[in-house]
Amino acid sequence: MTLWWHRKWEQIKADLQNFYETSAINKPLEKVNNESSSSIEKFKERYGQLLASEMAKLRQETLRKKEIIFDANSFPDFDKAKANYAWRDNLYGDVRKFLDALARQLAAELKDEALKLVDYMSSLLWGSSQVKERLIGYSEQEFLTRLENSLSVLFLRFARPVAEALIRGPVNSDTRSQIVKSLGADVELIDNYYQGDEPAFRVLKKYVKYGSDLLFDPNLRQQVLGVTEIAKNVIGMTVDTVGVNWIDLADQLTPPREVVTFEVTNDINAFEEYLRHGIFEAAGFESYCIQELRGLVDIFREKEGTWAGVAQNEWYKENPQLVAELPANLKSQEFNLEVSERLRQLAIALKRNSSSQ
Repeated sequence: MTLWWHRKWEQIKADLQNFYETSAINKPLEKVNNESSSSIEKFKERYGQLLASEMAKLRQETLRKKEIIFDANSFPDFDKAKANYAWRDNLYGDVRKFLDALARQLAAELKDEALKLVDYMSSLLWGSSQVKERLIGYSEQEFLTRLENSLSVLFLRFARPVAEALIRGPVNSDTRSQIVKSLGADVELIDNYYQGDEPAFRVLKKYVKYGSDLLFDPNLRQQVLGVTEIAKNVIGMTVDTVGVNWIDLADQLTPPREVVTFEVTNDINAFEEYLRHGIFEAAGFESYCIQELRGLVDIFREKEGTWAGVAQNEWYKENPQLVAELPANLKSQEFNLEVSERLRQLAIALKRNSSSQ
């Protein structure tokens, strides 16, 4: 039986490694012949879907509140500066809630992928419930909470500076300048990770300084970015030609409400651009996902002694999946008593060896 278990354990490790590489991380060599998405790919795809969903809610809520805030700052006349600050202050609170909600949903997605891996490892040990308990504990909620806390820390580390720089103060305001100054090097973190095509977003400080003019003013784009064409693909807005959708914020004839709306809306668009094309990579979400899944595999492989004991327990319970795998010469009752004792001794020896290391 000892020989059978050692052979079985080697097969279990091989099967697990193959599953991990093809279904969890999807290594390039396997990916050529594998049409199914890996856990990592699904996680990144879900990030994009959750981001789009949560941003839609944020836009809807902020536009609803805008009318109330504008009306509250319209006596005797519309106060553009006060309305801008009031709207941004309210929006920033919603942005923080948005980031927390997104982190929670990402944690739930990662938990689901982790449980798929745990379920597979359980199947390798004949469906034993002890596998899940040994790997993630007795409470899925505690496991989820740990993931939420870790993802929130990673997310806020890179998303918070972008949100503060873009949302809290109006363009060309002392408030925005002071925020950028107080953030120090943090405001530059995202620059190394931005993967979008729009040059106006490659350096966050530049966009923060000039705002939407850096997208739609051809003269400014030539001066600052060295390009003359206006932005073509901006999240949240369709821009075809200058003059159709671009509002000159310095034009005194532009209605004040439109000026504020255009400015804040484009800052929200810029925030989403960075979330979609930079924050995921900057926060190391993919590395963290791999780390969590790999950690489960490592723990499983380290517990050979525990799993030998599990095999013994499953034999006691006459688990049909285990019995079906045993060769004919190991299925007799008399021999099984010897098998059980050897498994027990093997489990004890492996545990002692593990604890002494």
